[in-house]
Amino acid sequence: MPAISVLMPVYNAEQYLQEAITSILSQRFVDFEFFIFNDGSTDRSREIIASFNDPRIHFIDYSDNQGYVSLLNLGLQKAQGKYIARMDADDVAHPDRFQKQFDFLEENPEYIVCGTRFSIIDKQDVVALPIENEDIKLKMLYITPFCHPSVMMRATTLQSHDIAYDEYYMPAEDHELWVRLAGYGKFANLPEVLLNYRIHDSNVSLKKRDHNQLESLYKSRLTYIIDFFRDALQRASEAATLYTLFFKDESFSYDELLMCGELLQRITTHDHTYPVASEKVNDLLAERFFYRCTTSTDIGIKSFIVARKFEFGNQPFTARLKLLIKALLKYSRPAEGR
Repeated sequence: MPAISVLMPVYNAEQYLQEAITSILSQRFVDFEFFIFNDGSTDRSREIIASFNDPRIHFIDYSDNQGYVSLLNLGLQKAQGKYIARMDADDVAHPDRFQKQFDFLEENPEYIVCGTRFSIIDKQDVVALPIENEDIKLKMLYITPFCHPSVMMRATTLQSHDIAYDEYYMPAEDHELWVRLAGYGKFANLPEVLLNYRIHDSNVSLKKRDHNQLESLYKSRLTYIIDFFRDALQRASEAATLYTLFFKDESFSYDELLMCGELLQRITTHDHTYPVASEKVNDLLAERFFYRCTTSTDIGIKSFIVARKFEFGNQPFTARLKLLIKALLKYSRPAEGR
């Protein structure tokens, strides 16, 4: 049986598909099977896939669109590899990607997911994702800490816990998967850039989400917050307050800052058990709270007052001074009705 099973759904990707497939077939690590799913493409994608003659390719062709999450789950069912690797039809894998991820997972059996850092095609920007398990699980409170097409996962973990992608959470099905996997082992991102990621208008994750998708994303994020702070929360409403702290798009009102501050004051002054060191959790909460104060200066001097009221962590003097100046400027020109 192959060491790695690679899963790649394809839908109307003719512009980039040749390069994506070639980047997998050109891997230095050669012991893999490559599932390519044509998801009812109406362009030349099927023809491009069929043009490759490699025994490692398993080409599964659909005339109708099935949805990529369904195809990923089909791939999980068919996969024979010890590890599951993801790939998208518009990205480019570096030649050493599989070898380095395979070596890491072989040498570190306590790790169940291994991603990599990545660069943005045409921009050459490197996205510096968190590397260590604790940093990944901490930052997962407010970001998705993996580039999904860069990951390699331990198949036995998925199988033994009957874990697959949940279509309900699409297009955040990857985040929800990490939430469920978080309690079963360690996470890592390799520090090297091993994937070139393409951003364009057809990216599923970048398309505008409808109400149901936003609701499912909210549930996934809230579930992780509840699990992470299970030992610290006393009421369900406190999880919602932390969600606001991490994810609210708009500036905070004085009452919202006050409510967050009072909750964080209680959490940070008591010992709690977390998936990561409590000092790191307290530092993150302090940083997030001060950040919310600095982005809510439309309430005027109150933003500085509430920041001073709850002195979590040690904010630099210059940062506190900038907040004071910004708050005073808004206070001297108050918005109408305030």
